[in-house]
Amino acid sequence: MPSVPATYYDGLTSTRQTAEVSLHPEGLALFGLDGRMITTWPYPKIRRIEGFSGTGLAITRLPEPGSTAEPRLEIADPAFASQLAARAPLTLTHGLAARRERWTVVGWAIAAVVSLLGLAFIGLPAIAGRLAPLVPSSAEVRLGATMDPQIRQMFGGSRGLKTCTNPEGVAVLAELVGRFERAGGLHLPLKVVVVDHRLVNAFALPGGYIYIFNGLLQKARSADELAGVLAHETGHVKLRHGLRSVIQAGGLGFLLGTVFGDFAGGTAIVYASRSLMQSAFSRDAEREADHFAVDLMLKAGGDPMGLARFFMGFGVPDPGGLAWISSHPANAEREQAIRDAVAQRTAVAAALTPQQWTALRSICQKTE
Repeated sequence: MPSVPATYYDGLTSTRQTAEVSLHPEGLALFGLDGRMITTWPYPKIRRIEGFSGTGLAITRLPEPGSTAEPRLEIADPAFASQLAARAPLTLTHGLAARRERWTVVGWAIAAVVSLLGLAFIGLPAIAGRLAPLVPSSAEVRLGATMDPQIRQMFGGSRGLKTCTNPEGVAVLAELVGRFERAGGLHLPLKVVVVDHRLVNAFALPGGYIYIFNGLLQKARSADELAGVLAHETGHVKLRHGLRSVIQAGGLGFLLGTVFGDFAGGTAIVYASRSLMQSAFSRDAEREADHFAVDLMLKAGGDPMGLARFFMGFGVPDPGGLAWISSHPANAEREQAIRDAVAQRTAVAAALTPQQWTALRSICQKTE
């Protein structure tokens, strides 16, 4: 078959050469425009290049041992290309390598995604569980003090959060909190406030901060129900569940803040505060807080069944928002778990006297 024009790259430079190629028994011969043979490519070593967008065929030759050159020939004549295909294997060495490279990239990308998901759902919770007990109480208190303004702004807006300060109610609350602190063996003091808000809610932050909303205080039908809720939130403080959640939500930002003491550095704490308010603790954490609440009330005073009665006493949340109930799954199984924990054990005294209970329910007659 007569020679046809071709474009040749020697694989060592980017120089484009015009050449002639012809088919010979031993291989594809490549000639310069001056008629001199440049090289011969044995048919078994010729490979087609995938993805060539021009007319005809683009091919390369397997490199010689020790050579890094990747020569290239572009042949536009379709008849010549057909004849060459009948003699050379034209397997997709470069195409296969490209596909392998793409699949390698895809594989590493999938591995990276899996690693990030593993870190989010397994790694961070595990790290948080191990790190929380190691955080000094002083650092936890600083963290809570930094989160407190964020929480007050969330619920109070630009005017700030109104707390209830009627002296008689404050005195009753302080007496109950003091009993819980002494009986619970806490690693830091509690900072409990009643918030003047109709939301039926209560929650604990790291550092001993506990917020009880007036809506919950008014919804409780007895002092033991309110004391049970407070004992449960005290359990979250004692077991450092809030600290674990903040570490998990704040991630690296919190870890660095813990190391350098710069909690006010910012966005991680804001994000962690919002995350803590918008998500419930795990079921295991809630069970642990329930168990702690039962033991605490048996030591400090009150009927632990008050907690179960508060859980079971309300159905679907009302328009006021039973946020505490909805974030703490209330069901017969949980009530039975509290009954089992209380079995054959007797509370040492009532949580509050009737007069104290009346004073506590009136704590929001004065606010600031």
